[in-house]
Amino acid sequence: MAAGLIVKNVRASGFSGADLDGTTSDVKVIYGGIAGACLTTDGSSTCNSCSNTTSLFACNTMSVYPGLPLVISYKLKEAASGATVQYFLTDAGGAVTTNTLPSVTGPAESSFSFQITWNDLCGTTLPNCSSSATSSQLMVKTLSFGVDSNANNSVDNDERISITIKLHVIPTTVASTTIAQTQCLSGASASAGLCFMEFAAGDEKIFVKSNPQPQISSADATVTGGSIDWDGFAVFPIPVDSASEDTTAITNFKTGQVSPITRALNAVDGSIPDSQISGGIQNFQRYCFIYGTKNKAQNIYKFVAGAQASADATVIARSICLVPSENVGILDDKSCFISTAAFGSNFADEVKTFRHFRNQYLMKTTLGKLFVHYYYKFSPPLADFISQSEFLRALARGVLYPFFAFSYIALNYGFAAALLTLIVLFILILSIRKVVKQKTLLLFLMLLIFAPLLKAQTESGEKVIQHQDAQNGLVKIKKDGTYIYDSDRPFKKDSSRITFGQAQQPEISIAIEQTSAKGAGTGEFKTFNFQDFYGEASHLIIGYDYEWFPWVNQGKFGVQGGVSMMFAQGHGIQTASLESSAENYTFVTLPLTLGPVYRFEYKDKQLVAPYVSGGGTYTVLIEKREDKSKPNVTASPGFYAAGGALLNLSVIDSESGFALDSEYGISNLWISVEYRIIEVDSDNFKFSNRYVNAGLTFDF
Repeated sequence: MAAGLIVKNVRASGFSGADLDGTTSDVKVIYGGIAGACLTTDGSSTCNSCSNTTSLFACNTMSVYPGLPLVISYKLKEAASGATVQYFLTDAGGAVTTNTLPSVTGPAESSFSFQITWNDLCGTTLPNCSSSATSSQLMVKTLSFGVDSNANNSVDNDERISITIKLHVIPTTVASTTIAQTQCLSGASASAGLCFMEFAAGDEKIFVKSNPQPQISSADATVTGGSIDWDGFAVFPIPVDSASEDTTAITNFKTGQVSPITRALNAVDGSIPDSQISGGIQNFQRYCFIYGTKNKAQNIYKFVAGAQASADATVIARSICLVPSENVGILDDKSCFISTAAFGSNFADEVKTFRHFRNQYLMKTTLGKLFVHYYYKFSPPLADFISQSEFLRALARGVLYPFFAFSYIALNYGFAAALLTLIVLFILILSIRKVVKQKTLLLFLMLLIFAPLLKAQTESGEKVIQHQDAQNGLVKIKKDGTYIYDSDRPFKKDSSRITFGQAQQPEISIAIEQTSAKGAGTGEFKTFNFQDFYGEASHLIIGYDYEWFPWVNQGKFGVQGGVSMMFAQGHGIQTASLESSAENYTFVTLPLTLGPVYRFEYKDKQLVAPYVSGGGTYTVLIEKREDKSKPNVTASPGFYAAGGALLNLSVIDSESGFALDSEYGISNLWISVEYRIIEVDSDNFKFSNRYVNAGLTFDF
């Protein structure tokens, strides 16, 4: 059997953390962390010392302990028959402990394992596993092992694989002293642990702010025996009832009171790849936050708490306590709960009418505000129940239509006219009720007489057949049977255009009701516009138009249809604070256009061809929150008008133009410059866009 290493796929269990080789995924470094005391140990898995409820101690959610076995698993690269297995434990001073394990027999890919306890790893060179240690210490040893591949009953150096073992211990006697993060308190740059973190409220989450940038050193240099790089941080969200309890809650906090939420950390520059902190965070619950730094041994310490941070006003106490709340975007208006359930869409015309009536009449009176407040409080469960049944939805529509009619008249003709109409209708209904009761037979006979008039009418149509010779230039067949061909090269009747321009912001507003810290509506509304969510900057708009010209005798006259798209990035609004939230939103403006177009083009290969177009638009607005799968959508009709000019590149470069025509069927390739107007004025939103765009047009 040839000499050489014959183990592979080295794995391990019973540790706090590990680094893997970048090419083979074998374990190269194993970390063990001990911080504070474990309440329970089972001798087979790590323990959670953060469940200790006595104080704010340094802790570890994956703590090792002296009796925990570290299990090393591996596979054979080659077959072995009674081969010797040995491991060698080398300490920092170079002393080597050799242990011979049971021999192995099996084919290639056979799996084997051995174990060594952390107590055996600690040895006696350093009191790392002792609760009597007086300082935080790091033990570093090398564990090498292998299989005797040359059958000499000993594992040689070239038959071994090595794993570095790093054990970082913060004994219980000193765990409480690691709370203080004096580097943060002094306002100096961080030399041991994460500093200067700020938080922002989200929707069932919080965010770590990137401005100012949190600071962190590469490792904790205060550990005896060396240091271990930081790899993350842990946040302890402490629920409190009111702002007056913030200081008391932080001061009296115990590590086991809540579970820490951990996130990764870039130890090089202190950046945070995932700034969202969620899991157990509830809306309209006030939280205060204590955070600590976590190293690769998973020890969490160097805590920063609000009570400590308040000692220096220049550091991180600016956002230590927050209230997460519901987050809304510019297209979020969920106030008309029952009407939305009844009519099936938040953007149905009836729902929009109810919403405008609420804003214009109800929210301007004390009694109206009181009605809206209790409607918000009690209608959502009823709306959910109605939405589950089509019968209940139809019944709800029947109940709501009289209110819809009243709201419509009030909005368009005044409240007095709506009230007068209501009185007249009430009198009319009473009169009809008497007639129906007395004249039931007469109504039935009238229904039989007029029923045939309800029969659908069928219109005749024309059948159009494409002549087989049309492709050869046949344009007309006279009554005497004469065929007329167009001997000149015909205009191409299809054209496409791709454009780029700068779009303006849509005019949209939303009234948001402020909620209390517990989520109850306050009855106070504030209006926000599009710029409050997405800023003032204009955005790139990309458009595509398709044109078809059935009439090409005196210029080219036809139909133009197109679509354009604009993207914007912004943030939502928190309902509790009515301030900008940290959740990211994407907004898409999608105007669809259709109308006539006339091009001043009278001959083939014309150098310049002006054109005009215009017609109707149906503008769609889409808003998507980053952590929600379903976007909000609304749309409204309007009009558009455009005018521009085309410069024929096929004339300027005739050889390329001929190649495009003969090989791809593109008769003319143009550069276009256009001025376009899009106007939408509806109850949903107002959109006014005037911009210059440029692009490419090709006839085919």
